[in-house]
Amino acid sequence: MGIFNALLRGVQGGRRANTISIDSSLGNVLVSGSSKRGKESVIRNYVVSALNAGEGVIIFRDIATGLSSYPLITSSSRIVCEIDCTDNCTTEQVDIFAGMSEKDINAYVIKIFDMYNEVDKKVKMSYQNYIGLMRDLMKKAGKKFKLDQLVDYSIEDMEDWNFRLCTNQIEQSRNDRFLNSIRADIRELESYFYDFSQNVVGYVFSGNKSLDTLLRNKEIIEISLDFSAKPEESQIIMSAIMDAVNRVNLSTAGKSGLRIVADGVPNEIMIGSGLSKLIKGGRNCKVAYAVADIANLAKQSNEWIDFAETYFFFRQTSNDNKEFCSAMFGEHEVAKQSHTQGTNQGSFWTRMQGRGDTTHSNTTTTSYQKERFYPPEQFASLPENECIFYSKLSGEHTLLTVF
Repeated sequence: MGIFNALLRGVQGGRRANTISIDSSLGNVLVSGSSKRGKESVIRNYVVSALNAGEGVIIFRDIATGLSSYPLITSSSRIVCEIDCTDNCTTEQVDIFAGMSEKDINAYVIKIFDMYNEVDKKVKMSYQNYIGLMRDLMKKAGKKFKLDQLVDYSIEDMEDWNFRLCTNQIEQSRNDRFLNSIRADIRELESYFYDFSQNVVGYVFSGNKSLDTLLRNKEIIEISLDFSAKPEESQIIMSAIMDAVNRVNLSTAGKSGLRIVADGVPNEIMIGSGLSKLIKGGRNCKVAYAVADIANLAKQSNEWIDFAETYFFFRQTSNDNKEFCSAMFGEHEVAKQSHTQGTNQGSFWTRMQGRGDTTHSNTTTTSYQKERFYPPEQFASLPENECIFYSKLSGEHTLLTVF
């Protein structure tokens, strides 16, 4: 284990006191609650452990509430690749289409448009075919396909390139017929071109470096998202990068594995991002995710709870979350003892005969009743740096103080 591995020292409470080392053995980690200090401590040491093991780290963070790699994780900003979707910020770009087939790229461009503003199903395939023809003609014209530059090329440019650059007459005629057939609908598609020439998604996804290259060059890729002001763009960026994670070649990236961190991501966006696929069995990839409203997340899908391997439950503020966390640990039998004392005096006649001594009795009765391991109120009163820890691998849980 690396020199940066931190310990969580157990305090009395729960089933037993314990000492927990935050390392790769924790697997998929769920952090729940409103404790900023506790959450950041767990994530920080989890990430440092991954870096010590030669793994790459990708962090999705809310710009307002999420943990920042520099300086909370590393004292050197040089090991961090920053992708930032907020306004007026310097950001790295990525080739989001790297590793995809030609056909898949065409479909994925339309998928991105559809996520931003729903594309009419009736024209979706025609748009996809137009993107395919556009990319082919751009290649013939020596132009690079960039998502934020599509607005520079009109259908008239496509017709001109088709006339001048297509030497195969059959192909040229086929292209002409297709361009004429889509002309009436092309303005709507070109409105997407304009939108993505202006928004941050178009810019971020118009890079020359694949995710593999970014991981090879930097230890940490930090993606700062604005779920409040730019929810659609933030969701597109997170979802598309998650898709790219599934195509990462670890050998090319020079990493032994990947760790994904989601901090401050709203439940509905996390559910739609594809993150659950990695939690359920991503190859050489584990996930740490911080959840503010765990009861709400569990109602939408139990898989977020079921496929975690290690759990840190910090202070809970809502009644639903307190009850959920308490119920998760279930009940145990507690012995309750009651004591009664009695005095027995002899009858009047026996006392007159000198045989009426007073006797005393003590009776202890033991009964058993079920109680919650951790009542809901305990989750409400946890100090900022304390949590209830549970390991699915060992089956043990305990009250911990996080340092």
